[in-house]
Amino acid sequence: MKINPQGLSRREILDQVQVGYISGELTLGQALKRLRKDIAGLNQKDFAKMCKMSLRTLAAIESDQANPTLSTINQLFGIFGLKVGLVSQFQSDD
Repeated sequence: MKINPQGLSRREILDQVQVGYISGELTLGQALKRLRKDIAGLNQKDFAKMCKMSLRTLAAIESDQANPTLSTINQLFGIFGLKVGLVSQFQSDD
């Protein structure tokens, strides 16, 4: 498996994923899949094993067919130094 075929740095990939998720261009599952492939360079089986979860569960999360708990989401994204947070959807007039 080829890691990061675009030649981007880890930081650039993380930034793209964060912006993509916040803007709604990426789903949670798509964001995780991108990080798994482009940063970790792992297939689903190896990543699931590393995360101590079943392949079926990881596949369901990546295909947006699961309803993972906040704890599970933070466990998965924590590997990449990310966690779930609240983001304002309103711009300030300040």
